[in-house]
Amino acid sequence: MLSLPPDSPLNARSGPTLVILLRSFGCTFCREAMSDVAQLQASIRQAGVGIAFIHSESAEVAAPWFAKYGLEEVVRISDPALAHYRAFGLGRTPAAAIVDPAVWMRGAASALAHGFGTQTAEMIRRQPGVFLVRGDRILAEYRHRSPADRPDYLALARTPVQLGLL
Repeated sequence: MLSLPPDSPLNARSGPTLVILLRSFGCTFCREAMSDVAQLQASIRQAGVGIAFIHSESAEVAAPWFAKYGLEEVVRISDPALAHYRAFGLGRTPAAAIVDPAVWMRGAASALAHGFGTQTAEMIRRQPGVFLVRGDRILAEYRHRSPADRPDYLALARTPVQLGLL
Protein backbone atom coordinates (compact mmCIF):
# COMPACT_ATOMS: atom_id res chain seq x y z
CA MET A 1 0.00 0.00 0.00
CA LEU A 2 1.30 3.42 -1.01
CA SER A 3 1.48 6.04 1.74
CA LEU A 4 1.71 9.42 0.03
CA PRO A 5 2.11 12.71 1.88
CA PRO A 6 -1.35 13.89 3.08
CA ASP A 7 -1.23 17.02 0.91
CA SER A 8 -0.18 15.19 -2.27
CA PRO A 9 -2.29 16.07 -5.33
CA LEU A 10 -2.14 12.36 -6.19
CA ASN A 11 -4.48 11.64 -3.26
CA ALA A 12 -7.31 13.47 -5.02
CA ARG A 13 -7.03 11.53 -8.29
CA SER A 14 -9.57 8.76 -8.77
CA GLY A 15 -8.34 7.17 -11.97
CA PRO A 16 -5.02 5.56 -12.78
CA THR A 17 -2.09 7.94 -13.05
CA LEU A 18 1.33 7.42 -14.56
CA VAL A 19 3.71 9.02 -12.06
CA ILE A 20 7.21 9.91 -13.27
CA LEU A 21 9.71 10.87 -10.57
CA LEU A 22 12.57 12.88 -12.02
CA ARG A 23 16.09 13.25 -10.68
CA SER A 24 16.51 16.89 -11.73
CA PHE A 25 16.02 19.17 -14.71
CA GLY A 26 19.81 19.20 -15.07
CA CYS A 27 19.71 15.49 -15.91
CA THR A 28 19.72 14.79 -19.64
CA PHE A 29 17.91 11.49 -19.04
CA CYS A 30 15.14 13.34 -17.18
CA ARG A 31 14.74 15.76 -20.08
CA GLU A 32 14.66 12.73 -22.37
CA ALA A 33 11.90 11.23 -20.18
CA MET A 34 9.90 14.45 -20.43
CA SER A 35 10.30 14.41 -24.21
CA ASP A 36 9.28 10.74 -24.42
CA VAL A 37 6.16 11.28 -22.29
CA ALA A 38 5.27 14.43 -24.24
CA GLN A 39 5.31 12.45 -27.48
CA LEU A 40 3.13 9.73 -25.90
CA GLN A 41 0.77 11.85 -23.82
CA ALA A 42 -2.21 11.54 -26.22
CA SER A 43 -1.83 7.74 -26.30
CA ILE A 44 -1.41 7.58 -22.53
CA ARG A 45 -4.59 9.60 -22.04
CA GLN A 46 -6.43 7.44 -24.61
CA ALA A 47 -5.57 4.49 -22.37
CA GLY A 48 -7.56 6.24 -19.62
CA VAL A 49 -4.48 7.21 -17.64
CA GLY A 50 -3.50 10.60 -16.23
CA ILE A 51 0.08 11.86 -16.10
CA ALA A 52 1.95 13.33 -13.14
CA PHE A 53 5.57 14.38 -12.78
CA ILE A 54 7.30 14.75 -9.44
CA HIS A 55 10.44 16.85 -9.16
CA SER A 56 12.52 18.45 -6.42
CA GLU A 57 12.55 22.03 -7.74
CA SER A 58 10.18 24.92 -7.08
CA ALA A 59 7.15 25.31 -9.35
CA GLU A 60 8.75 28.47 -10.77
CA VAL A 61 11.95 26.67 -11.76
CA ALA A 62 9.98 23.73 -13.19
CA ALA A 63 7.44 25.69 -15.27
CA PRO A 64 9.75 26.53 -18.22
CA TRP A 65 10.81 22.89 -18.50
CA PHE A 66 7.24 21.66 -18.70
CA ALA A 67 6.42 24.39 -21.22
CA LYS A 68 9.45 23.46 -23.33
CA TYR A 69 8.16 19.90 -23.69
CA GLY A 70 4.46 20.78 -24.08
CA LEU A 71 3.58 19.26 -20.72
CA GLU A 72 1.66 22.20 -19.25
CA GLU A 73 -1.48 20.07 -18.76
CA VAL A 74 0.08 17.30 -16.67
CA VAL A 75 0.00 17.22 -12.88
CA ARG A 76 3.27 18.71 -11.62
CA ILE A 77 4.32 18.14 -8.05
CA SER A 78 7.14 20.13 -6.50
CA ASP A 79 8.70 18.00 -3.76
CA PRO A 80 11.92 19.57 -2.45
CA ALA A 81 11.61 17.53 0.77
CA LEU A 82 11.60 14.31 -1.38
CA ALA A 83 8.61 12.91 0.53
CA HIS A 84 7.13 11.31 -2.61
CA TYR A 85 10.48 9.71 -3.44
CA ARG A 86 10.50 8.09 0.00
CA ALA A 87 6.83 7.06 -0.32
CA PHE A 88 7.66 5.22 -3.55
CA GLY A 89 10.74 3.69 -1.95
CA LEU A 90 13.22 5.40 -4.25
CA GLY A 91 16.64 5.55 -2.70
CA ARG A 92 20.01 6.30 -4.17
CA THR A 93 21.35 5.03 -7.45
CA PRO A 94 24.41 2.84 -6.87
CA ALA A 95 27.64 4.70 -7.59
CA ALA A 96 28.68 1.94 -9.99
CA ALA A 97 25.65 2.72 -12.18
CA ILE A 98 26.66 6.37 -12.41
CA VAL A 99 30.27 5.76 -13.39
CA ASP A 100 29.41 2.94 -15.82
CA PRO A 101 30.89 3.82 -19.25
CA ALA A 102 27.67 2.63 -20.94
CA VAL A 103 25.71 5.22 -18.93
CA TRP A 104 28.14 7.95 -19.97
CA MET A 105 27.94 6.92 -23.63
CA ARG A 106 24.16 6.92 -23.59
CA GLY A 107 24.22 10.19 -21.65
CA ALA A 108 26.35 11.81 -24.34
CA ALA A 109 23.92 10.65 -27.03
CA SER A 110 20.94 11.88 -25.02
CA ALA A 111 22.64 15.21 -24.32
CA LEU A 112 23.04 15.83 -28.05
CA ALA A 113 19.26 15.67 -28.37
CA HIS A 114 18.23 17.16 -25.02
CA GLY A 115 21.15 19.28 -23.87
CA PHE A 116 23.84 19.03 -21.24
CA GLY A 117 23.08 20.06 -17.69
CA THR A 118 24.34 20.05 -14.15
CA GLN A 119 22.92 18.47 -11.03
CA THR A 120 23.38 18.74 -7.32
CA ALA A 121 25.32 15.96 -5.60
CA GLU A 122 22.10 14.85 -3.86
CA MET A 123 20.05 14.54 -7.04
CA ILE A 124 22.73 12.91 -9.20
CA ARG A 125 22.42 9.86 -6.94
CA ARG A 126 18.61 10.04 -6.62
CA GLN A 127 16.96 7.00 -8.16
CA PRO A 128 14.27 7.88 -10.71
CA GLY A 129 11.17 5.77 -11.16
CA VAL A 130 7.88 5.42 -13.00
CA PHE A 131 4.75 4.10 -11.32
CA LEU A 132 1.20 3.52 -12.40
CA VAL A 133 -0.96 4.25 -9.36
CA ARG A 134 -4.64 4.22 -8.58
CA GLY A 135 -5.52 5.50 -5.14
CA ASP A 136 -3.10 3.94 -2.71
CA ARG A 137 -2.22 1.02 -5.00
CA ILE A 138 0.75 0.65 -7.30
CA LEU A 139 -0.54 -1.19 -10.39
CA ALA A 140 2.76 -1.28 -12.26
CA GLU A 141 6.23 0.10 -11.75
CA TYR A 142 9.58 0.63 -13.36
CA ARG A 143 12.48 1.09 -10.96
CA HIS A 144 15.57 2.30 -12.74
CA ARG A 145 18.71 0.24 -12.33
CA SER A 146 20.66 3.11 -13.84
CA PRO A 147 19.81 6.70 -14.77
CA ALA A 148 20.21 5.69 -18.44
CA ASP A 149 17.26 3.26 -18.37
CA ARG A 150 14.47 4.19 -20.77
CA PRO A 151 11.12 2.81 -19.57
CA ASP A 152 8.25 1.88 -21.88
CA TYR A 153 5.79 4.51 -20.63
CA LEU A 154 2.97 3.42 -22.91
CA ALA A 155 3.21 -0.23 -21.84
CA LEU A 156 2.99 0.87 -18.21
CA ALA A 157 -0.02 3.08 -19.00
CA ARG A 158 -1.82 0.19 -20.66
CA THR A 159 -1.53 -2.01 -17.56
CA PRO A 160 -5.09 -1.23 -16.26
CA VAL A 161 -6.60 -2.51 -19.51
CA GLN A 162 -4.45 -5.64 -19.31
CA LEU A 163 -5.55 -6.17 -15.69
CA GLY A 164 -9.21 -5.60 -16.57
CA LEU A 165 -9.45 -2.49 -14.39
CA LEU A 166 -10.82 -0.24 -17.17
